[in-house]
Amino acid sequence: MKIFGIGLYKTGTTSLAQALTLLGFKTRGYPGLTRYVPGDLSSMDPDLLEGHDALTDTPIPSFYRELDARYPDARFILTLRERQGWLASCKKQFTQNLAEKQNEAHNRLFMDLYDCTVFDEEKLSAGYDRFVQGVMDHFRDRPGKLLTLNVAGGHGWERLCPFLDRPIPDVPFPKANVTRIRWTKVDDLVAIAREAGQELARVHTLLSDGRAPHSRASGLNSFADRLARGYLRLRGGRTRALAQASRAAHACLVQRLTRLNPDIPVISRLAPVPPHLERGKWNHFWLVDPLDGEAGFAVPEGGFTVNIALIVDGKPLYGVVHAPDADLTYYATAGKQAYLTRGGGTPQELLGDAPPAGPPTDPPSRALRLCLMTRGQSLADTQEWHTAAAQVVASAFGRRLRACGEEGDLRYNKPSLAQDCVTLS
Repeated sequence: MKIFGIGLYKTGTTSLAQALTLLGFKTRGYPGLTRYVPGDLSSMDPDLLEGHDALTDTPIPSFYRELDARYPDARFILTLRERQGWLASCKKQFTQNLAEKQNEAHNRLFMDLYDCTVFDEEKLSAGYDRFVQGVMDHFRDRPGKLLTLNVAGGHGWERLCPFLDRPIPDVPFPKANVTRIRWTKVDDLVAIAREAGQELARVHTLLSDGRAPHSRASGLNSFADRLARGYLRLRGGRTRALAQASRAAHACLVQRLTRLNPDIPVISRLAPVPPHLERGKWNHFWLVDPLDGEAGFAVPEGGFTVNIALIVDGKPLYGVVHAPDADLTYYATAGKQAYLTRGGGTPQELLGDAPPAGPPTDPPSRALRLCLMTRGQSLADTQEWHTAAAQVVASAFGRRLRACGEEGDLRYNKPSLAQDCVTLS
């Protein structure tokens, strides 16, 4: 059975392609094209067309009539989206700069659809209406051939699977390329991690009696500090101070991440984890550890971290591992370069395959150890909040983080967040 996703740009076509892949179809999203003649299916690469069960995105929508004629048993999926949200995404995407980078075939196709190559609200809106009406008219008398799917509006497996005669998978329907998430700045996450780590660093300085390297460098051994250390001992000592500092870091993370995007829930080591029946439906969530490596509070060298990761459809997209005691931060975005910053200074681009230089080996923080480990090394007794942020950093060096004895990369939001053993390869 052939399946064609014929929704226009920015209507959930990437999510549809991922969903079709999860259902077991050999899928190609965005086949692209090097020549474009309206109505001429030979504009497409025949090997791509014949070699896949399902295809979505450009130029598939432009050839739905011709594809219907060639493949009479095919099924077609029209992804739709609320107009203002679609236009807002198009405005960010379809700039003059992009039009100049596109090849001639792409710009011809764009002119055919919208009568413009750069964002024009009136023309894009009219082109969208014209296209959707054309599709609906073409399939009007054959309702079993066409499915309309509004991914942004909440449609998912419950509509797609019956249409394709497939059982509903036990995973959330993918929602890729969500605009607010894709435009998140990793620098904002670094700032949040550093803010959450400030109280941790202060308390560690007091508990180490000014012997921590960062306290000597900062001159944090004043008479007021000595008074504060005495006060901590009177109020319950190390255990209570540690609990208060970690709760403060947790509160900072939740508040600041919620302010950044109120639609994304937060899973934290220091808060009750929602049951999988609830969180298993989440496509996106923050996975944080306000204090990874509590044992670092017992030694002047520290080695504890604040970890922040954004999980999208079971994979980490952004990762930040911040060591407050040394005021250094490793961070990366999936598929891009990793960076190290010290003291909030100029980020240092981390190059090559070797692990980045950092604190002494085997720091208490599991995330920090993962950032520094080399291929073939393993780490036991981890939880998802220990590995997610570090996985993004490690992947920037071409290293894969996986469960021991398994081949696939680690995935997240499993029924149990515990991971017996992970290894770098």
